[in-house]
Amino acid sequence: MINKHLFPLVLLTTSLLYLMSASSASAAPLVSIGDNTDVFFNGSSSLRWSSNIFRDESEEESDLSRTVSPGFEINVGRGVSNADLSITTRYDVISYLDNDQLDTELFHIKAVGSYNTSRLNLKGSVSFDENKLSSGENNVTNDLVEYDTTAGNLDVEYRVSPKFSFGAGFRYEDKEYQTFGDRFPDREKTSFPLDVFYELTPKLDLSLGYTHTSTNVEATLLNPNGDYTQESSFYNIGARGNLLPKLTGFLKVGYRNNENDRPGSKDSGTLGLDTELTWTATPKLTVRLDLSRDFSVGGEGQSREDTSADLIGIYSIDNYFSASANLGYTISDYTNTGREDDQLNGGLRLSYSLNQHWRFSTGYTYSENDSNGANRSYEDHTVDLTAVLRY
Repeated sequence: MINKHLFPLVLLTTSLLYLMSASSASAAPLVSIGDNTDVFFNGSSSLRWSSNIFRDESEEESDLSRTVSPGFEINVGRGVSNADLSITTRYDVISYLDNDQLDTELFHIKAVGSYNTSRLNLKGSVSFDENKLSSGENNVTNDLVEYDTTAGNLDVEYRVSPKFSFGAGFRYEDKEYQTFGDRFPDREKTSFPLDVFYELTPKLDLSLGYTHTSTNVEATLLNPNGDYTQESSFYNIGARGNLLPKLTGFLKVGYRNNENDRPGSKDSGTLGLDTELTWTATPKLTVRLDLSRDFSVGGEGQSREDTSADLIGIYSIDNYFSASANLGYTISDYTNTGREDDQLNGGLRLSYSLNQHWRFSTGYTYSENDSNGANRSYEDHTVDLTAVLRY
């Protein structure tokens, strides 16, 4: 009989050998439909060890989990110059070695599309995800939290003249908790960004923008004061394109104000920031910096102000190997409660592309949350091994 500690590794190896034997050496898709549609198998299998699966402050419990994720990718638009649509779907089968009461199956689907002409750029996406995890903001004792997320976004940009263009968008997210609904409220978030762009140079645009965000939060048994709505506005100026010879991306800086009709809440304002910058240091090394300062809603429905910085570096070793590192830091200030969380995340990853079908990776992640709230601090070390097959 196979030792239970070796069983996940044996199953992973067996799955990979089976998939490898079924793969084709050709780059052709699994199925082609007509002249414009390709269907690919896109699956993965992974092992993941975590030192603190519940992200508990006082009693850490480690466990090894196995995830098998068969999925498919449908691409529509081959041979069509100005339109593209991609649909990806995945079904995660997750099993834990010691805590089998956490075993679950999760469904994911996402569609991404675009349409471009000489003056109009249109792109959007819609997705649905089932989740079961501890995120740091919605932890419970000796269990994981289940919730569904439905999201969508649409961006439209129209060039009015050689120098001016106008952009508008729509963002939507609905989070519905399937367990612990007495503690974590469902919420629905919509956002409407508007921007005017001026072409300063052929590679650099300046922008003037406004974004309105509304979040509707439902009441829970632990927060019985009724549903409430949080409204925020972001007035900003910015730039996008080639900011420096090796620096590309966009940045928006301005003022955010927040209004909340929850009993006992006060309106507030702060510096607003939304930045994504990519520095091509060398042909092999790319570094990306994301900065954000915004208002949000915490797991238990509290209004909060988040300030975050994420640094990601990717180094291409050769045609087969690449390495990456990431470091992120977030300060969450919970409005009107005095609670503050400082969350640190960092990790290293090594990836190997065997060929156009197979990709393998292994990585280490460290997560820490330092909170002045009761039982809200934790540390977690995670190591994973993943294989991805696309054909």
